[in-house]
Amino acid sequence: MRNFLLSMVLTVLVTGLEAQTIRKELCKNIRCSAGNYMVYPGPTQLRLTDAPAGKQPFYISHYGRHGSRYHNKPHDYEIPCRTLAKADSLGKLTVLGKDVLHRLTLIHQEADDKYGELTPLGAQQQQQIIKRMVERFPEVFTDYSNVDARSTTLLRCYLSMENAMMQLSRMRPHVKIQHNATHRDMYYLNQLDRRLLNSKMDSVTTACYNAYVQQNEDNSRLMQSLFNDTAYIRQYVDAKELNSQLFKLASNLQGAEISHQLTLYDLFTDEEIYRNWKKDNAWWYVNYGFCTLNGGKQPFSQRNLLRKIINDADSLILSDKPNVQLRFGHETVILPLVCLLEINGMDLATDNLELLDRKGWAAYKVFPMSANLQFIFYRESPADKDVLFKVLLNENEVRLPLKSIDSPYYHWSDFREYYLKKLDTYGAP
Repeated sequence: MRNFLLSMVLTVLVTGLEAQTIRKELCKNIRCSAGNYMVYPGPTQLRLTDAPAGKQPFYISHYGRHGSRYHNKPHDYEIPCRTLAKADSLGKLTVLGKDVLHRLTLIHQEADDKYGELTPLGAQQQQQIIKRMVERFPEVFTDYSNVDARSTTLLRCYLSMENAMMQLSRMRPHVKIQHNATHRDMYYLNQLDRRLLNSKMDSVTTACYNAYVQQNEDNSRLMQSLFNDTAYIRQYVDAKELNSQLFKLASNLQGAEISHQLTLYDLFTDEEIYRNWKKDNAWWYVNYGFCTLNGGKQPFSQRNLLRKIINDADSLILSDKPNVQLRFGHETVILPLVCLLEINGMDLATDNLELLDRKGWAAYKVFPMSANLQFIFYRESPADKDVLFKVLLNENEVRLPLKSIDSPYYHWSDFREYYLKKLDTYGAP
């Protein structure tokens, strides 16, 4: 009994520390609060673990998200501008409100007619990632290497691939490169599962999520800092929506050129930033994590991609030449894939959204702009059947739920057996 109570106390302490750790990280680096709009931070692990004796890298299998982009839709910029402009015409804005309207106008001008497109920083991110890949694993990029790059059909993904390929060509001009963006690859690069899609926000899940949002909703201070008439706010301003729009713009601004001139984060207190992050993080968990409210199956939306990764690896392991496979897509793929792979506790399964930050489930750790997964394969020679590999998430080594040879290295045979069995447990028609 005493051991049980001690275990419970330790669990409470650990979960409390996780929540405090995330909150401190948001205060230390406000960009983390942006979630999927966070700019790519680059690897924090500067030196990778040496491979077991005699083993050399010979194959890389990759899936990466596009780089930083502008918001997809004009209304993301236009609606908050209109809301403040109307209030300004009626004399209802504070001095700060007028200043924010000016900032919003400048932000919109930069993004006008570039909606959803890659920003200059987004292009730079992709170039830097491939540069580090070549520098870290030069054995895989030789004059005899084959590089096959595939992208979804969206322009920002295609341009992300092209920026990576241009950088690779500068560094290794003799590498053989094939690259394509075709609808034929969409079944695994960006699989759409109608059944899982329709079950994301069923009535029960929606009710629970809305209740969670309501607990973290308090926009009165922000509204009163922008508008000088509380009656006007009550009658004409959707405070919840305006807060969301402003925070979304503040978050995505870090990837734009104009971020060197202005910010919107100063509009929010630390507590408001934390609450906005919690709401957004919970939304991503409900829609793409193992949330048990809607059945706990959403990460299986990437079963085609995982099977493709396994099948391609099985095939290219037989080659006597180095090979690289680069795939470019979206955060809505890489997040559930990481959950499916059970990396870094992202396979958390719960119906209690309050547990997310306490358990360390933070989506920004997985899918900033240009997020990527790299499978690095090792062997002694083409005749070596004992193939090892490791996984890098955003260029940092991670652990898998497998027995490691010399952490973070694993037998490829163990990986394929474990995950093929896991995929077989999903009984989709």
